[in-house]
Amino acid sequence: MFTPLPLKGPEALDTLPTVALVFVHTPLCGTCQLARRMLEVVDAAHADQLPLYDLDANLAPEAMQAWKIESVPALLYVKNGEIAHVQYRFGDVVSLAEAIHQFLGR
Repeated sequence: MFTPLPLKGPEALDTLPTVALVFVHTPLCGTCQLARRMLEVVDAAHADQLPLYDLDANLAPEAMQAWKIESVPALLYVKNGEIAHVQYRFGDVVSLAEAIHQFLGR
């Protein structure tokens, strides 16, 4: 399911596979918990495991600043070590699944 991001600095994206998703959250954020559950549903419905990583924003202030993360929860769509898109709105599971599948080319 969620793999902890191995590094906490801005260079962490360089350690990821070619395409990956990074869920940025904080532990006490209720909206983050809801978004996490939505991502778990999308992952469970997936035939193979999503390249899904998680990062506690509280533990990575330099990365948050370098990546210009405006709020949490945030889902980073990462391609070749670069942020291709940042999703802040988690409307519903179907829309989330469609966005992820489109990004992954599935």
